[in-house]
Amino acid sequence: MVRIHGTGCALIDFLYPRCDFNAPEFRARLSRKEGDGGLSIGRLVFAEDFERFAGKPYGEALAELTRGNSGPAEPRWNLGGPSIVSLVHAAQMLGNKARVAFYGVRGDDPAGDLAEQALARLGFAAGETAEQEPGAFYVMKRREGLSPRTDVLSDPGYDGGHGERTFINLIGAAGGFSGEDLGEGFFRADIAAFGGTALTPQIHDSLTELLAAAKQHKALTVVNLVYDFRSEQAAPGRKWKLGRNDDAYPFIDLVIADRDEALKTSGAAAPAEAAARFLAQGCGAALITGGNRPVHLAAGKGAFSPLPPSTLPVSETVNRELAARPERRGDTTGCGDNFAGGVIAGLADQIRRKGGEGLDLREACIPGIAAGGCACFTLGGVFYEQRPGEKREFLAPFVEAYRNETAAPLRDAGL
Repeated sequence: MVRIHGTGCALIDFLYPRCDFNAPEFRARLSRKEGDGGLSIGRLVFAEDFERFAGKPYGEALAELTRGNSGPAEPRWNLGGPSIVSLVHAAQMLGNKARVAFYGVRGDDPAGDLAEQALARLGFAAGETAEQEPGAFYVMKRREGLSPRTDVLSDPGYDGGHGERTFINLIGAAGGFSGEDLGEGFFRADIAAFGGTALTPQIHDSLTELLAAAKQHKALTVVNLVYDFRSEQAAPGRKWKLGRNDDAYPFIDLVIADRDEALKTSGAAAPAEAAARFLAQGCGAALITGGNRPVHLAAGKGAFSPLPPSTLPVSETVNRELAARPERRGDTTGCGDNFAGGVIAGLADQIRRKGGEGLDLREACIPGIAAGGCACFTLGGVFYEQRPGEKREFLAPFVEAYRNETAAPLRDAGL
């Protein structure tokens, strides 16, 4: 059994699925320069900064964006965040082949209750358990104040019908969540996953120490980035840091990022160069996504078999299905997080079958690409199963089709 322990961003997404990014109300709130607090398509802004940019209370400014042509006044809600969404997907793919545990924080408000309700509905049991017990679990610290939340504005017609979204985030209780809250049990894992830690600032600043502790316990470390608006505000246009002194790289086995995150964090001008820089700074491997564009991947040392910089396409089967049956389209929220979860599940399956050395990055990427694409069939990043194994069965034909598209050898990879 493989133990996957993860921490980082988990929150409630309030989803506005029918926004119009060309509406006057939206255009008036677009950022004019980096870090000014305005909306940025595909990126995140903090609620406090957006309030200052809009010049009015946040609730009033949000209401202007989400009424009339911009969509429904009342949002749907869903569990979201790069850490928990990727872990949910991994748990759904692996079932009793793994122990998947999330370590996080909530406030003492209704949004925190919603988060725990969602985790229970997704089959996650509350509290610490024996480290060898399979299944899905969560350990949620409770703090006074508001729970982390994000208002997700989605325009399904943007980018020629591929869709896009923008995010307004309230950090809330996550601002005080630190490595001390994780406890020793977190580090006793086969895979230690850190997802979207830029939205848990104290965890993000302590990444070097936390990753080093995980490596001391022989864990494979995976860091799934999120747009670091805090760093962009502090030093617009400058390279973002991983760890307080930008020294976390030697303790990262795999870094996963989208194009903007990779370029800003590496200081590179193009994805292939960013992957090379991550490896040169000490990472074992790198995966860089590009929305509907190819995934860049490279591996150089450590647990991964060497893989020269290369690309894999997105799933044409998913694209054809969405074009032929537009009624099945949800939104793009959570595509990157499900991609990361698929990669983690693929790595866990390889560890289970052959141990933690000589890992095949390309093979792990295949279920990730299928998972990221198929997230477009749902509204929000999380798929709520009606029975165990439902999502795995749904994804299996897309994984097989993708292997045929890319002439990849058929492997189990957790699916």
